[in-house]
Amino acid sequence: MPRRAFVADLGKAVEGVSIAGITDVQTGGDDGEFTFQCESADGKPYKISALIPDLSEYPSSHTCMLFAPDDAPSSVASALSDISDSATAKTVLQVLELVSRKLESTDADGDKQMLDSQADFGDSEMEDEDEDDDDFGEDEYFPDDDLAPKVALGKQDNGSTPEGFTKPTSAFRHRIRSDLLTAKAHGFKVGHLGGLMDGLGSYVSLSIRIAKLGISQEAMRAWQVEPTEYLILIFQYPNGYKSMDSMKAYDPHTARRNFEMRVGISTSYKPTMQEAIQAFTILSKDEEKRRETESQTESQNAHHKGFRNSFISRPLNELLRERFPALIHYRYNGMPWHGAEAFYNDHYGTNFAHSSLGLDGKYLDPEKISAAYPPIVTADHIVESHTQEHSLPLVGMQFVLRHFVRCTEFCLICFSKMSDELQAIKPYVCENPLCLYQYMSLGFGPSIEHEILSQPKVVDLLISFCYTQSRGGTLKDFPTGLSLMVPPNAAYEKDPSAQQAQNYNYAYNSTPEQPPTVTDPIRPQPVRYNSITRELIFDNPADKCPFRLGDWVIIRLKENHGQPLHCRVTETTFFPTVKVAVPITPVTVDPNASNNQYGAPPPPPTPAKSTKSVTPAYSTSANEFRDASFYIYNQNFDDLHDYHKREAVYSLLELLPSVAEMKQYLTRRAQSPLSSWIDRLPPSALGILRWIIASNRACIVQVEDSDVKGEERLYGMTGWTQFRFAMGAPDKERRFIKAVRDTSDRLKLKYPTLFAFHGSPLHNWHSIIREGLHFKDTAHGRAFGHGVYHSLDVNTSMGYSGYGGNGYTWPTSELKIGQAMALNEIVNAPNEFVSKSPHLVVAQLNWIQTRYLFVKTNHTHYAAPSSGTSGELKPKAFIDQDPSVTPRGASDKLIIPSHAISGRRPASDSSKLPAKRRKGAAGTSISNPIELDIDDDDKASIATLEEDRAIFDDEDIYVPQSQLDVDPLPTPNSLKGKSKSGGFLSKFMGSKSSKPLTDFEPGTLDYSKLPVLQEPAFAMPGATKRLLNDFKDLLKVQEMTPPHELGWYMDPSQVENMYQWIVEMHSFDATLPLAKDMKAKGVKSVVLELRFGKDYPMSPPFVRVIRPRFLGFQQGGGGHVTAGGALCMELLTNNGWSAVSSIESVLLQVRMAMSSLEPKPARLDTHNSRMDYGVGEAVEAYIRSCNVHGWQVPAGFREMAYGGATKEGPAHPY
Repeated sequence: MPRRAFVADLGKAVEGVSIAGITDVQTGGDDGEFTFQCESADGKPYKISALIPDLSEYPSSHTCMLFAPDDAPSSVASALSDISDSATAKTVLQVLELVSRKLESTDADGDKQMLDSQADFGDSEMEDEDEDDDDFGEDEYFPDDDLAPKVALGKQDNGSTPEGFTKPTSAFRHRIRSDLLTAKAHGFKVGHLGGLMDGLGSYVSLSIRIAKLGISQEAMRAWQVEPTEYLILIFQYPNGYKSMDSMKAYDPHTARRNFEMRVGISTSYKPTMQEAIQAFTILSKDEEKRRETESQTESQNAHHKGFRNSFISRPLNELLRERFPALIHYRYNGMPWHGAEAFYNDHYGTNFAHSSLGLDGKYLDPEKISAAYPPIVTADHIVESHTQEHSLPLVGMQFVLRHFVRCTEFCLICFSKMSDELQAIKPYVCENPLCLYQYMSLGFGPSIEHEILSQPKVVDLLISFCYTQSRGGTLKDFPTGLSLMVPPNAAYEKDPSAQQAQNYNYAYNSTPEQPPTVTDPIRPQPVRYNSITRELIFDNPADKCPFRLGDWVIIRLKENHGQPLHCRVTETTFFPTVKVAVPITPVTVDPNASNNQYGAPPPPPTPAKSTKSVTPAYSTSANEFRDASFYIYNQNFDDLHDYHKREAVYSLLELLPSVAEMKQYLTRRAQSPLSSWIDRLPPSALGILRWIIASNRACIVQVEDSDVKGEERLYGMTGWTQFRFAMGAPDKERRFIKAVRDTSDRLKLKYPTLFAFHGSPLHNWHSIIREGLHFKDTAHGRAFGHGVYHSLDVNTSMGYSGYGGNGYTWPTSELKIGQAMALNEIVNAPNEFVSKSPHLVVAQLNWIQTRYLFVKTNHTHYAAPSSGTSGELKPKAFIDQDPSVTPRGASDKLIIPSHAISGRRPASDSSKLPAKRRKGAAGTSISNPIELDIDDDDKASIATLEEDRAIFDDEDIYVPQSQLDVDPLPTPNSLKGKSKSGGFLSKFMGSKSSKPLTDFEPGTLDYSKLPVLQEPAFAMPGATKRLLNDFKDLLKVQEMTPPHELGWYMDPSQVENMYQWIVEMHSFDATLPLAKDMKAKGVKSVVLELRFGKDYPMSPPFVRVIRPRFLGFQQGGGGHVTAGGALCMELLTNNGWSAVSSIESVLLQVRMAMSSLEPKPARLDTHNSRMDYGVGEAVEAYIRSCNVHGWQVPAGFREMAYGGATKEGPAHPY
């Protein structure tokens, strides 16, 4: 295990190391920290601290931070900062060796440390810094070192250059074309970014439209994807393209350094360069969760464009990173995918002989896959290929499809196969408590905040179902593994209203579970409580305080023991006096309602005056301490008996505020999660709420009462709240459709399906939406055979939905659910049912598909009119039903809108489909209600760009070596005379003409009218060296990226002074007001000037617009451009600047700022006759902006901005 490996390595180092200048290695105070003494070149020892923040990644991909002591000179601190960048994935001993070498430490004999020849160091670390200043391996690249790839560690391909890139030989380019053509031939769209054919760092993307994956519309809705969107897999090759042959030769650690993958969704078939870079940027867990929440919100926005994470991207990316390289090795030992995955799970963390791989038959057995999936989902290139030259991108994409389309078949954490009996439309975790803990702690699954804000009624419904089942004594699945701390069960013993229902009607021929006998109950502890000051006082100050800050407690006053007060401890400093927050009183229901068997409305909850601040039933006017007792939330939920687990679940749910209150809190505090409501929500109650939402495996979407178009609301169920309802695996719809087709063809049916009600008591629905409809348990007897019971009469199902009900519903629910029923679509073959009278009993589960969930509410705000049909609208496009088996609803015969049923569309939409498919789609011919493969790639797909079609050209393009070799340290003069268009496209496309993808023309800017500064007197060697390195980085990015994707251009032949750069911004989104203004004025680019100071990179550059002039903020302009042309961005001040930021990242963020529409879009000043901004007005505008926002102006800013002068004078007209 990673932590064990770190402890072992550190233990060896503590025992003693023979590394020059390194002594006294000790374990640090924090997890992952260690310290050591290091003697520098000047002979003085320094105590250095090292910290590995995430030991779970040790020693494969962890980062290591090094800290110098306060008395260390700046040279040592700077060297340690550089070493931190190079210490990634180094063991403890390798880090010590690296520090010794970089600080030029010597041992007692004066010998310097020599690196271990077997150590896994890159070439950039082996170079002598005095020999060559070109040390890119140690420079930070923003946001990831993708386009300026570092040296590959470990074994390299034959033909790799010393810098770690791959020589673009004819054979190399042929293999790329072969691999990508193979992927294209298998039905995927192919895209690329960067210097793919030049052997440089690059990205390859494979994509496929969601509509081609055989996923039902219900699953698409649950997964928040659209059929027209693309599932995209991005491959990153930081050191040049790697084939499957390379992957087979790599160990997993080396493979990850040469090959990474990311999964996402986009409206286009490939990401932009910026999106690809961002996809591989390593984020903190909190930031990653925040972006995922934003993606969930954006995915519901019809206007959202661009690459985003899918609902399952995070676990899939983890699977690809940690397991895919090893699984490839197992595949080539004869195992299919499922065998390789099972072998990995069985042998993870063990020492096994590779020679025995695959000898066990269970790992070699072929996998049984549902025939309902389309061939592209089940294809296996490794097995089906007739040659041994396999396409790595294709194999990777097929692996992703296996886990994306079939995601509900695998645990989201350990990826083990789930039970075949589980039929869920959303993925979840297996029964291992550790998986549930990681699922919750890592933030996988839906965001509870997003669900509350977007679907409050559904959240209310889910909580109500769980509460009813737990209060009824039938809840069997629990949130174990989360280590929830709850009150001990003794805290509820004297609360009669909190007891579980004790009726015998909830299950056929069974009795409810009785509470277990407690031999050693926990006793309450005495205390005195003042309800006015909210203080607890203990009689014996010598005792130890029983609380910790933030603990939750239950307080019961002696005079009103039946009224528990739940509150959070807010202060313990002045013990024996302890302060608590405003107490919360649980809202409960009358226990006399427990015998309500037929769904009658339960009595109102008590006390129900307010859930925000429930008024206690005793007098609180006296400012005095009263006798009381307390229990602490210190009982681990996992250790409770099942009876008491149910008791804890419903008792904590009674503490929750209503969903409307939670939504109001989140609306008022837009950036705060629900967990920030610390004095109102106990962590254990919040954990149970999250478990309820995350464990829901059905797709439930409320049908609004205001559905004026009648596209989703069903007619005939007046007085019932309606929800669109779908359950089952993602391929369940296809299996259902196949059953409909087969039966319809066999029986020559005119109406191949019918609709019928299924009623079940409220306490069953929590399980139904997680397990699906089945008949494993006998609830009401089986007088008419084994199967799922249905009825064409709503009254019959209403009787069953109230049968055995315990009458309890969640007290703070706004829906106040009394009954629930489902409307199912069933294959219309009653003669083949188990029974067709008086009930329809269907044993074939593939013949049943849920469509609607109806809920009878007892809240006037949510309940529709109870009688009459005047408030209902009949849908314009509806499903033709068999007249002999048309179900009757609460107010009339049901009319079901065609839009609400998967695969059927209103007639108004049918005209948009090809003629040969209109008939079935419109619903006029029920014999073929849903097309399994309605996909015309030529008409529905986005056109492939010319640059991506070009890579399939068979001609062998020879790239001269002189064009690939870059000077080790470029200077402005050394680049003069070279081609200005020598980027990727010109190298690859040669003289072939193609339609330009941008109207920008490089090299057309007249530099004679621009400000030209001489190298300033303040130029410092350190700043000059960094600027030269940044300059070379920028040129590499510019050469590798197509101009229309990059969006900026710098002419290297025009750079005479490293402290002044001219950059043109171009190719803005044509829909932006700025782009429209530029087009109207004939402006091809926005000319920027970057000026650097002597303290760079510790101080930010000065970035300003030279031309054209923009409208100022006061004139209605935006884009973060001030009235003087300076950029108003915190990034470019001391407050927001970081020394590790690259100029490429600065340009990217400046471009994003100019493209921003908030608070106002950037606009050009079309009336000002003066063309260029002057540097003087830009300086003053920059300083004004800093003063307004409270940002710090960099020291020596004026000197830097004026190119060495302290103010603008005649010599500096610009």
